[in-house]
Amino acid sequence: MLSPRRVAVPLAALVIGAALVPPPPAYGEAVDLDVFAGTGTAGATGDGGPASAAALDRPGGVAVAADGSVYLSDAGNRRVRKVAPDGTISTVAGSGRAGTPGTEVTDGTSGTEVDLALPQSLAVGRDDTLYIADTGLARVFRLAPDGRLSVVAGTGVPGPVGDGGPAARASFGQLGGLAVAPDGTVYVGDVRNHRVRAVTPDGTIDTVAGNGNSQLVAAGGEATTIPVPSPGSLAVDGSGDLWIADGLVLHRLAGGKLGTVTLPDQPDGARWELSEAGNWPPPEPPMNNVAAVSAAGDQVYALDQSARTLLRLGDGAALGTVATLDAAGSPVVGPVAVGASGVGYLVDNAGHRVYSFRLSAPNPETPDGDSSVPWWPFAAGAVLVVIVVVGWLVRRRSR
Repeated sequence: MLSPRRVAVPLAALVIGAALVPPPPAYGEAVDLDVFAGTGTAGATGDGGPASAAALDRPGGVAVAADGSVYLSDAGNRRVRKVAPDGTISTVAGSGRAGTPGTEVTDGTSGTEVDLALPQSLAVGRDDTLYIADTGLARVFRLAPDGRLSVVAGTGVPGPVGDGGPAARASFGQLGGLAVAPDGTVYVGDVRNHRVRAVTPDGTIDTVAGNGNSQLVAAGGEATTIPVPSPGSLAVDGSGDLWIADGLVLHRLAGGKLGTVTLPDQPDGARWELSEAGNWPPPEPPMNNVAAVSAAGDQVYALDQSARTLLRLGDGAALGTVATLDAAGSPVVGPVAVGASGVGYLVDNAGHRVYSFRLSAPNPETPDGDSSVPWWPFAAGAVLVVIVVVGWLVRRRSR
């Protein structure tokens, strides 16, 4: 039988070694929400000054450019505004006057001279071109880096027609999410027509997901045969795959196939999978309550509206909570965007503000399974444990 001393010495060594090993990065911690833009009172002031001192009116969308600039759709003011990396805000599109559906817009007009109606979803391309979905005008606009605006898609009159032809002659039922692929393809959520449509770089538009039905009957398959009821938020990852937040669930479109993100019950921790089951619901429970989706490189983020958490769908099907937004006084959950720097932006439409927060998880550019926490403290702790235990055994045998 082992004596208490023989048990205590190696046990103490293990405790000492473990104490030197830092804990893994925390997931799910509440994050501080900082006011990024807006005073909290509806208004249209502040251009040329700090964004936090500017007045917004029902902001409806947010997008982050590669240089760290943040674009906001100031819907109530019929403008799109830009917050430069130094925090200064300015108007880049919209005259402030109410646009009229169907009115001709001359390509190349200065963005600030165009009458917008209700700018909502925004997206930024790799060349820093800004795309604007104006739900009031039923059009998608392109704002070039030089400030010139042109029509990408939409006649300005709601309708279901136009697939297979020029996007500028096509109609939309109601514009939803907006995203740009690395090759320049612009994806547009057509909420009322229950479809996602794609505008190729040559200007042709086609449906790429959804069959026009509003009731889910399958988890996946050929994308144009599967209902996509309400594509209100879209994001494209670094591989060019399209992610669709469809009211409640999250889909991925890749290679013409649509899959639904599910959460299998696995004992080794939180995981996500894709189901292409031909019926609904899929065998594994789908991820629910997804209000918005964002992507930064290969990292995909889903906003869980009911839990008020931001989830990261990582490499190797790892799933982690990277931000909790349930602190007292936190804003109504709205559109979200995450930049490559790991800073997120959350729109509070009713509170006339946009908040920023830093993810509590490792840098989003670091793939899951390759944590930004250095490996050497773990190895040092393990080596120390081995040295102490071996030394104790040697001394014991030499007696």
